[in-house]
Amino acid sequence: MTGDQETTEPTRNIWRDVALRVTGLAVVAIVLWLLFTRLVAWSDVAEAIADLDNGDWAWLIAISAIRVAIEPLLLMASTPKLRWAKALPGFLAPAAAASVVPGPSDLAARYAMFRSWGYSGAQTSASVILVFLYTTFAKVALPVVAAVLFVAFGRSNAQLETLAVIAGGILVGGVFLIFLLLRSETTARRLGHAAGIAARRVASWFRIKTPETLAADLADRAAHFRDRTGDVVRTRTHLAAGAAALGQAGLFAILLVSVRVVGIRSGDLDWVSVFAAFALVQLLTSVPITPSGLGIAEAAYVALLTAESNAGLAGHIAAAAIIYRLFSWVLLVPLGALSWLWWSRTRRNSSDDPLEAKP
Repeated sequence: MTGDQETTEPTRNIWRDVALRVTGLAVVAIVLWLLFTRLVAWSDVAEAIADLDNGDWAWLIAISAIRVAIEPLLLMASTPKLRWAKALPGFLAPAAAASVVPGPSDLAARYAMFRSWGYSGAQTSASVILVFLYTTFAKVALPVVAAVLFVAFGRSNAQLETLAVIAGGILVGGVFLIFLLLRSETTARRLGHAAGIAARRVASWFRIKTPETLAADLADRAAHFRDRTGDVVRTRTHLAAGAAALGQAGLFAILLVSVRVVGIRSGDLDWVSVFAAFALVQLLTSVPITPSGLGIAEAAYVALLTAESNAGLAGHIAAAAIIYRLFSWVLLVPLGALSWLWWSRTRRNSSDDPLEAKP
């Protein structure tokens, strides 16, 4: 590679990142503008929030505290010997990074923290992969649970049922794929090799260049995935799955409390409808187009919940969506910053609690 190429490549990456950030901000601005000029009025939202009393805020703070306390359980289940006292900042600091910058911005923070606590690079990578997988599976399962709830309460929603069937198929297929990957190293390598061949074939249709060694590279990565995560998946899946479910339940509890404190009663919007909207938005925002789905999530909640109630409640629903995002997302940013500061000041003393893992 020539000097000009070396200079041009970082420049292209910078401009690409800038373009992505600007595009994301433009999407947020357009969505929020449409939301608060076409669907609801700011005055209605402000009035609904102003009507909250001290008891309402206390409920929101209490539920949010419980949610923050249970989120580290998934990290603990996916990372042997990790204590809650470290899992809490290990969740908060990376979550704050991901809440501000879309994409895998949390990986660098989590990797640095785990390495300072004595975990090897392989153990840290395995923890990151497992947390991502269990969280993704939990989000994919939400529409299935919502559809089951609709049937159990004698209700019907064709769109939700269709999405539930698709999500259920993805969930079953994903679990089966993980089972095959862990079955044996030979099977893992065969799956990785097959995925590489398929990827090269699809890329050729769009005239996208891929490395000739892609199939072999993916075979090696599949084998590495099996080696790194196999023991944890076999022995701690029940713990991790339960922790992931508790994490989603905590988020839903904040949403439901937000809906109730703004004055929307169950007769106007029951908890099953709220859960269905929660399931759809969690799945929709699992792809980080904007930081934590900013703009997209708010608009989706207003549209979905208004459709399940009536247009006269649009202002209250928008207020509930804003309150929910305040306690489920915005709150993590200062808490994450404090967690990062705590870790930065104490990481030199991490050797006081050594792990058996080799760095």
